[in-house]
Amino acid sequence: MAWSFSRSRDVEERHAKLYKDALEAMITDQEAEYHVCQVCGYVFDGALPPACPVCRATKEKFKKMV
Repeated sequence: MAWSFSRSRDVEERHAKLYKDALEAMITDQEAEYHVCQVCGYVFDGALPPACPVCRATKEKFKKMV
């Protein structure tokens, strides 16, 4: 159970950063680009890594969101 809470905390910290950055982009009228893993739902901002850090899906499994 401790492992689940630890992972949940890590994920929520990531979500908080994404929300903060998206809000900042809106306020400053900047275009934000995100990529969503179509396997597990992990969200990347910026350049994509070679594989998803959660499920190890390849770059081809990501969908670009603007």
